[in-house]
Amino acid sequence: MRTNSLMAKAEFGEDEFAKVDGYRLHYVEAGKGPPVILISGSFSTYRAWNPILPILAKESRVLALDYLGAGDSDKPRSGFRYSIGEQADVIAKLIRTLRLGRTHLVGASYGGAIVFNLAARHPDVCGKIVSIEGGIIRPKALPGSPMEKWLGYPILGDLVIGLIRAGLVNRLALQVIAGDWLPQMTGAERRRALDEISFNARSATRHAWYWIGKSPQTLVPFEEEAKRITAPILYLAGKKSDFREMTAETIRFLDTHLPHAKILNYTDGIHDLQSQKPYEVAKAIREFLASESGPA
Repeated sequence: MRTNSLMAKAEFGEDEFAKVDGYRLHYVEAGKGPPVILISGSFSTYRAWNPILPILAKESRVLALDYLGAGDSDKPRSGFRYSIGEQADVIAKLIRTLRLGRTHLVGASYGGAIVFNLAARHPDVCGKIVSIEGGIIRPKALPGSPMEKWLGYPILGDLVIGLIRAGLVNRLALQVIAGDWLPQMTGAERRRALDEISFNARSATRHAWYWIGKSPQTLVPFEEEAKRITAPILYLAGKKSDFREMTAETIRFLDTHLPHAKILNYTDGIHDLQSQKPYEVAKAIREFLASESGPA
């Protein structure tokens, strides 16, 4: 179902909407070929994939998704807690609604956990999966941030969201996201990152961001189902990431239970590898999707 985007017209591809379980989901579609859904990280929109989308669209039908709570997709205030399992269920229903058949899934961080969950619990809709710094096991420790705690209080949380939506913390957010990459960023890369952060911030809502921030705690364990994933897996991680402990735990899980997974570890990589290394990441994804391996 096509209509105009509420936030801004897509830079590449066409804005589309679909209804799933009564919710409106926004995605940007481009290209032809085997279907690929891109799922971004916490607090971000489909625009996280803008540098990669045109490259993947050369060989695939790419749907860059605003999951529920992000961008132009609905942001329900009740009945939905933005957990990884809930998001996976909605995306599986989206695949069935659009009659995509087996669909390749690419996710980063929060989105990377969603693709693991989806492959474990909805194997019938999954082709190959690519997880960029996503997790399988509920993490023991993550980089600390007071934002999720503040968002839990209506008055304080609304003030915080107001500051975020006004763009007053965009540069601070860039420092946190870029980390060790910040000194090496070119002017163009900084402008692109700030534009993306600004777009994400304008779509922020307190309820959605609070529960997305709590998704590691609301994760319903799915390790046993994950051990039975037969879909081909590509896992990308960065050794300069602030989430190194979590990614190391995920890699141990893959080595132990899913040895068919291919793992790429970037020595200078940060958590947002798709932003830091779009061409390298796009090349790795294209080669993986083009390889002969397929779901068992």
